[in-house]
Amino acid sequence: MLILKDIHEGLNFSAADDESSFGIFSIKFSKDGHELVVGNSNESICIYDLGANKVTERIHAHVADVNAVTFADESSDVLYSGSDDSLCKVWDRRCHKSAKPVGVLAGHLDGVTFIDSRGDGHYFISNCKDQTIKLWDIRKLSSATKDCTPKAYEWDYRWMTYPSEARFLKHSYDQSLATFRGHSVLRTLIRCYFSPMHSTGQRYIYTGSSDQCVYIYDVATGNVVETLKWHESIVRDCSWHPHLPTLVSSSWDGYLVRWEATEDDDDPTTLNKGKQKMCPEGYTFTL
Repeated sequence: MLILKDIHEGLNFSAADDESSFGIFSIKFSKDGHELVVGNSNESICIYDLGANKVTERIHAHVADVNAVTFADESSDVLYSGSDDSLCKVWDRRCHKSAKPVGVLAGHLDGVTFIDSRGDGHYFISNCKDQTIKLWDIRKLSSATKDCTPKAYEWDYRWMTYPSEARFLKHSYDQSLATFRGHSVLRTLIRCYFSPMHSTGQRYIYTGSSDQCVYIYDVATGNVVETLKWHESIVRDCSWHPHLPTLVSSSWDGYLVRWEATEDDDDPTTLNKGKQKMCPEGYTFTL
């Protein structure tokens, strides 16, 4: 029997004069746990103060759905956002004109599905419907929006395959540091992340994929160092344990799978020398 001990109230993100409904695509806690940042389908970013129980900032951030938002570091002063307009933007809440981004990062050719910050206030990565992950340094941002390279194709990622003629198109003003290719982003907003600092020194980038795999890239070389395959449908999300060599993936096939890296020496946190074996709880990977 389910017993309710607390009364749970919904958090209202709508504006007083907003007569239309909207969907929330991305939500993150600030590092101190006092605020939430939200990206939504009405092209805006909202900051919600949990103590005051209200939206304290509302920014019209993009010209399309805001699919991804996150805080840059522990200070919670800087935000990153990514949108279906193909742009990543940087917002500094210390600026008096916080309704305008402090910079724009162009390079993607389609909608951004997810953003993960390295946590150092400088670097972040973005996953995109153009079938790439890009690495960014906000010290290289521009103050103006650059027009995208015109599309030579029409497609809808929710039900079509990515056009082969578009796979190696390049943005005329690509500001990214590196581009990672191999995984696929179709049908849903697939996530990507930096690997943990404790066990890997954030040496890797990992992502789900619509081809049923988890991909792990080397940040320095851009190479795929491991492809984890077991699922039978899209892998939308995955999470690497902050201290242990363990990764969990979730899929549209209805399964959660635990992957573990094992090695011959006595240090269980290092992922450089692995020996692959199958565990009862899941499946292992080597790096």
